[in-house]
Amino acid sequence: MNKILLTLFLLTSQLVIAQPETTMYTMSGVAQFSNYNPAFVPNYRFVFSVASAHTHYSNSSFSYSDLVSTQGDSLVVNLGDFQKKLKDKNYITAASDVEIFRLGIQASKRLYLNTYITNKAHTQEMIPKDLITIFSNGNAAFVNGTSSFAPQVNGQAYLEFAAGASYVLTDKLTLGGRIKLLRGVFNVTTENTEINMSLDENYATTMSAQVNVKTSGIQSMDEVEISKDYKNYLKNKGLAVDLGATLKLTKELTVGASLLDLGAINWRNDTYGYTLDPEEANHTFEGINLQKILDGDEDYMDAEMDSIEAKFELQESTIGSYRTPLPGKMYLTASYAWKAKTTFGALLFFEKYQGRFYPGFSTSVHKEFGRVAGASVTYTAINRTFGNFGLGVNLNLTPFQFYLAGDNLLRIPTSHLINGDFNKFASNTQYLNVRAGLNFIFGRNLPESKKAYNGRKK
Repeated sequence: MNKILLTLFLLTSQLVIAQPETTMYTMSGVAQFSNYNPAFVPNYRFVFSVASAHTHYSNSSFSYSDLVSTQGDSLVVNLGDFQKKLKDKNYITAASDVEIFRLGIQASKRLYLNTYITNKAHTQEMIPKDLITIFSNGNAAFVNGTSSFAPQVNGQAYLEFAAGASYVLTDKLTLGGRIKLLRGVFNVTTENTEINMSLDENYATTMSAQVNVKTSGIQSMDEVEISKDYKNYLKNKGLAVDLGATLKLTKELTVGASLLDLGAINWRNDTYGYTLDPEEANHTFEGINLQKILDGDEDYMDAEMDSIEAKFELQESTIGSYRTPLPGKMYLTASYAWKAKTTFGALLFFEKYQGRFYPGFSTSVHKEFGRVAGASVTYTAINRTFGNFGLGVNLNLTPFQFYLAGDNLLRIPTSHLINGDFNKFASNTQYLNVRAGLNFIFGRNLPESKKAYNGRKK
């Protein structure tokens, strides 16, 4: 069984490599919406799934069009305009998960049970503005000053085995919880990176660096044989919990709160560290000695470059185990069930990763069309972007249920209608979430007249 799971992980992780979802949060007719609050209960008493995938991309500062523009038939790189869009630190995040298995059962009138297995991956890169400034303007801007241009990268991939329950405590209050066993596969953690450059008025340049990066499962990646090494990749054990609750304030108004991915992974397999000691990694370059070049000293430049390379060469060594937290998330929601099976919602969410908070806000309208279909439209403000319109649709052809939900997804057809192609959308996007899948559903949990969005009969 372990070999099968690791094989599935390696295959699916080639397709993906997490930030909050907002549109999927509103899809009460789909079992996966309970991922965002374990107190939520789907509309069907039995759900089985082996096909669900999600991908995410976000950029905190810029889009492709800020860097590249079209002039006639040519593409032009605008480093100056691009630099103006940047913050001191600019974050690019990619995340994904592939659900390998899910089972949900209404065990009693008050108790709902679910379990699933998911392959997850999350990466984040930080690009400092000073790094781009040096490429676009040179080092003149830093004369009599210091620039810092050390990028950072953090990422991890793991298998998640989850088991949860939702219990109707009273007619108004529902509580939920989920425990998740984690098996880490790969990890890169930047503990610290500093690369500084100082220039005096004569352009003498002093470079110094300090680096401390930890990895697991990376060093021996090219040599992995699943049949022999799968046990090593399951050594990286972790534990996390999800907590959630919903409270019905009135017949129409329901509020909810959840805390997700409260946990960490302990990395033990194939752990390596990459470091630079600031006492060694420093060098002052006072300029090129033209006289030596004119005198035909062929070894002069080679010796200078060899000296720099030796001082700034990353030191690789095996290290002991280390621990990394998951990107923790918090959701706060309110929903108002209106007539004709329509629900209005508001969502405030946060994600914390590597000491940085990612807040966002979303509003939504969800509509159910009898037992056959459901649809949601959302608006989300996140990552300093304010034009993200999402769409979610589920089609119920019992026992089959097909669904598609995405934040900023509505801009794709809108861009095509307005511009005749998808290029405008692709070049201006800073935020995108998409989830799609197939469920097998049996036994609708609600009468047809019941309102949606977690408004099931108590």
